[in-house]
Amino acid sequence: MQRSTAVSALLQDVSSLNSGGAFGCRHFFVRVARAGCRLMAMTDLIETLLGLSPGAPLTELRAERADIRRHTQGAYRELVTPAEPGGLTLPERAGLALRVARGEGDARLAAHFESLGPAAGDSGRMPLLLPYADLVARQAGQVGQGHIDALRGAGLSPQDVVAVTQLVAFVPFQVRVLAGLRAMLGADGVGEAVHPVAAPVRFTMAEVAWSPRVPPVEADGATPAQLAALDACPPAVRRSTYFLTLALDPASLGERGALFNSVMYAPRGLPRAERELATAAVSMVNGCVYCCSVHARRFAELTRDPAPMQRLLDEGFGTLALEPRQAAIVAFAAKLTAAPGQVRGADLVPLREEGLAPLALLDLVHAIAMFANANRLMQALGDSVPP
Repeated sequence: MQRSTAVSALLQDVSSLNSGGAFGCRHFFVRVARAGCRLMAMTDLIETLLGLSPGAPLTELRAERADIRRHTQGAYRELVTPAEPGGLTLPERAGLALRVARGEGDARLAAHFESLGPAAGDSGRMPLLLPYADLVARQAGQVGQGHIDALRGAGLSPQDVVAVTQLVAFVPFQVRVLAGLRAMLGADGVGEAVHPVAAPVRFTMAEVAWSPRVPPVEADGATPAQLAALDACPPAVRRSTYFLTLALDPASLGERGALFNSVMYAPRGLPRAERELATAAVSMVNGCVYCCSVHARRFAELTRDPAPMQRLLDEGFGTLALEPRQAAIVAFAAKLTAAPGQVRGADLVPLREEGLAPLALLDLVHAIAMFANANRLMQALGDSVPP
């Protein structure tokens, strides 16, 4: 139905072209470009950017994780091209996504965002929004209450603040999915962009609290849309302060929560403990104390052996405490996190030598990319409160 609507609108533009003169001609070609973008948004953007054809081995492998594929596209739709953009306009959304994709060094993804419509420079808020996007994408741990207050002072509602942050944090997820899948195809990386490594912090397996920078949804006063979005999140955390904060923008949380579930809990493929190991490693690179605490603890619970994880937290990536397969997972997680543009097919060789089958490799890429998103959200929207 959506595809038919887009095509019908385009045909109407064709029928009115003759009566529009030069202005009508220009208007027509703008509408053609926008209709093409709408049609692309209905397809799978990841596969489009990778040039995957139906029936290709990687296409078939992704079909084994159909929920991840669907919710990755759904999150893109709700964040970048939503039917109801609210207080954050479509040009602003495209401009922010373009800024982050360029900063991450993915030229093809950036070109896609650039094709979505007019430049967002017309928005008087972009001089404020773009530096915020740079900070969240590159050094989310440096975001403070003052940055959030500045957004609010520019007229952004709490929902808009969450929408901006969700969008800016989603593009690094896309970048790392694309980089990991290119490596699985045996292709070279697409750039030399390196994500700045976070300042050294002390990591712990003890429980860490989190304090939001915007007022979260009150659980008892949540709207039906917010409740539905929360229901898509992992059951154990859907009433946490963090998810109640994300529920301020329910459309994006509904897709993002379902995506998180699919990435972390899908059956078969990469064992759950190894997904937790990878996400703890990503969180260390990004300096996210809260996420590292949660997932280090889950790894220890699943393996019933906290000692290797504790040594990883204490000694860093050079520790000798990990088994060879664990060490290969940690090394790949660190590189895809810090330098997605430099990931090569050769980086998967140690993982394959340790027995990771294609579906496990796909799960590993998704888990690493998911925490490029989760770490940024956690650090930008609130403060970790160590014990």
